Amino acid sequence: MQSAPSAVSDLDSLLASLASPLRRASDSLLDLREAARSGTAPGRCIRCYFNLLAAAPRAEQPRLTPLRAWLEARIEAAATDGEGRLLETLPVHLDTEDLESCCRRLMREVTEDRAHAAPHIRLGFRFTAAAIAAA
Repeated sequence: MQSAPSAVSDLDSLLASLASPLRRASDSLLDLREAARSGTAPGRCIRCYFNLLAAAPRAEQPRLTPLRAWLEARIEAAATDGEGRLLETLPVHLDTEDLESCCRRLMREVTEDRAHAAPHIRLGFRFTAAAIAAA
């Protein structure tokens, strides 16, 4: 597996390499670029990734691996309590078939593998501190 590019500006070269094989999904490519470069919409980045994965012919799906690594290195899941206090962060793994499966896995991990005292736990995606610092 290739290593993830080190800076947000490297995202353009990653997406450019996907433009031709995924030309029918150009809206998702552009949406992902905008969301990642703005640094404000990590969930939208993940949704776009899964849209691209669904649009890619099976033979082209391995070309998404560097993009997946780039996203996994920069986005995490954050579990917070009812008042918005951070309980923990979890790595995001995009090796599932779709966004729903990814989210269900994160929910299972938080509810079945953890013992938080909070009666209500919210999960959301956020950019990692390292990704924000590098932007």
